[in-house]
Amino acid sequence: MIPLIIDCTHKKVIIFGGGVVATRKARYFAGEADISVISRSFSDPITDLPIEQIQADISLMQDDEIREYLRGAFLTIAATSSKAINDRIGRIAAEEGCLFNNADGSAGDIFIPSIVRGENLIIGFSTSGGSPAVARILRERFEGIVPEIDAMIDLQRIMRDALKKTDLPEEERRRRLREAAQDPEIIEGLSRARDETIRSALLRYAHE
Repeated sequence: MIPLIIDCTHKKVIIFGGGVVATRKARYFAGEADISVISRSFSDPITDLPIEQIQADISLMQDDEIREYLRGAFLTIAATSSKAINDRIGRIAAEEGCLFNNADGSAGDIFIPSIVRGENLIIGFSTSGGSPAVARILRERFEGIVPEIDAMIDLQRIMRDALKKTDLPEEERRRRLREAAQDPEIIEGLSRARDETIRSALLRYAHE
């Protein structure tokens, strides 16, 4: 498996199940994809999300009924309380060529990572289902440095634009960007005086 960052805008995500796990999965994709949640009942938190709720008893569905819901879906998530039902949904998803995530049962095509998100930064942590607790611990450790990294990304973008206007060779531009990213004074300054530090970095690194 390999990690990817995917734009899910207008992509169809189908979630089977309406409990706590399904709510967590729906919240992950809320605002990023077109989500439909299919379940006999729904937890209160899930009803507050911008999703389509389809009330149906999954255990009574025929394969063709499930297949019909999957038609055109980018991703299917099985989050029911039954491993057998989850695995059955996964089998049908594979037949339909739809990516599949299984909350409980045989592993699907996709593991949904624990993420850290900033203004510019997205980091995903996955243990391939081996230890969600470890993924959560990693996320919590990185959350504290997100503002610092976001500021550095802003600086790098501004510096890159400034360096493009110079006649410096490309290798020299890359060297300066790398040095600025590793400069302890700049790293520290971004956390306490962002704008002033960016101006100082431009004077130091973005001129001929």
